[in-house]
This record gives sequence, structure tokens and C-alpha cells, in this order.
Amino acid sequence: MNATPAPLHDIVPPIPFFPYPIWVVILAALLFLGFLALLLWVVRFFLFRKRKILPPEKALTALSVLRNRMGTISPHDFGVEVSTILRCYVQEEHSLSATTQTSLEFLESIRNNAVFSIEEKAMLGKFLETVDLLKFARATVGAEESASLLKQAEKLVRTREKKQSSV
Repeated sequence: MNATPAPLHDIVPPIPFFPYPIWVVILAALLFLGFLALLLWVVRFFLFRKRKILPPEKALTALSVLRNRMGTISPHDFGVEVSTILRCYVQEEHSLSATTQTSLEFLESIRNNAVFSIEEKAMLGKFLETVDLLKFARATVGAEESASLLKQAEKLVRTREKKQSSV
């Protein structure tokens, strides 16, 4: 007896099978990208944000650095730097054009301004007069006078800082 072989069927290609609908995949990808963007924003915001340095803090730091360099720079350079520090502070803190005016113009502009008290105006006048002598007349001062100028500048900044914090 001759057995007839079973008929051979063609091999069927694999049936494509993906367990999730395409809209679920797209939604999951968008959620993942949104979470990643939020995570990057939080890291950038909290780790890499710069703390804003307030004008009084900036001025006091610069005056401290200048105090450490006081013995190594000329009286002229010292006068220029201490004047610049105080003028920049006044300009940043009170929006006055202290860096672009001469000492006389600046003192005249604050004469009727209520930002500074009478004592502060007098202190500023004396300070600017002494600094101008150093800057323009190339006057020489000793370490005591330089230290006194630094103390005056620091006192003015600290007085203004106290007034600002009490307001």
C-alpha cells in the first residue's frame, strides 16, 4: 500500500502583532518628553539660578576688597576706585546718575532730593571733595586718611542699607 503523503502547505509569514494602539504609544512619548522638560526646568531653576546681589552687598564687598589692596595701590588709584564704588552704589540703589556727573553736579542734583538726609549729604560732600583731590590734584594721603575714606563710604552704604530695610 502506498501511502499518500500529506499535502505541503506554504509557509505563512509571521503575523504582525503590537500589543498597544499607536495613540497610546504617542501619548506615552509625549508624557515622557513633558516630564523630561519639566525635570530639566526644575534642575535649571533651582541649581543654576544666580542669586541677585543687592547694591549694598556689592558695594560692601568691593570696599572690603579695596581695603585689602589699600597698601599696594597709589593714592590716585585708591581715590578713583573708592569713588567709583560709591558712585556705582548710589546709581544702582537710587537710580541717580552719579557715575556720569561731576561731584558738583551730583551734589547739586541731590540738594533738594529727599533720598539723602542732611548728614548724609554733608558726608557725601566731604567724601567727594577728598576723593576729587586724590583723583585730580594727585594729592597724597596716608594710610589713616585712606582708611577714613573707606569707613565713610562703608558708613554711608550701611546707613542707606538700614534705611532701605526699615522701609
